[in-house]
Order: sequence, then structure tokens, then C-alpha cells
Amino acid sequence: MADKKQGREIAFVETYEETAKKTIEKAFLKHGVSYLIKVDKVREMKIGHFECKVKYSFYVNRFQREDAKVAIGEEHLDESTIIML
Repeated sequence: MADKKQGREIAFVETYEETAKKTIEKAFLKHGVSYLIKVDKVREMKIGHFECKVKYSFYVNRFQREDAKVAIGEEHLDESTIIML
């Protein structure tokens, strides 16, 4: 029997910086929030060449959304480093 996807994970926050990624991971672990990290390479066309960045997308259990908001709020991350979804 095939597994049924229940759709419990929701996109929560994205960042392009490694230090912000580590800070978010520590905050989620500290508060017991289950999460999944999706890593994407994003290419942007600059004048004459491509520039590649790494995007970290955090998915959390939808039942732990409020806990995740509290965890992110306690870390006081700069609004320019993270993108709340």
C-alpha cells in the first residue's frame, strides 16, 4: 500500500546565510521544534556570468508553528537575513 502524504510540513522561513541557518537550527533544537531543511542552489545572471547562492528553506510541522515563531523571535535575527513565509 502506498504511503499517503498527510501534508503536515509547512514552509516557515528561508535564508541565504550559513550563520543564520545555524542560529535557526539551534533555536529549533532548543525549543523541541521538528524541522526539515531543503537546500537549493539559486543561480542569478550577473553581467557576463552566473552567480550561485545556496538557499536554505526550513519546513516545520504545522502543529508546531507557534513554537517555531517563539524560537525565531527569541533569537532576534535581522530581517534582512531571513525571509518569513
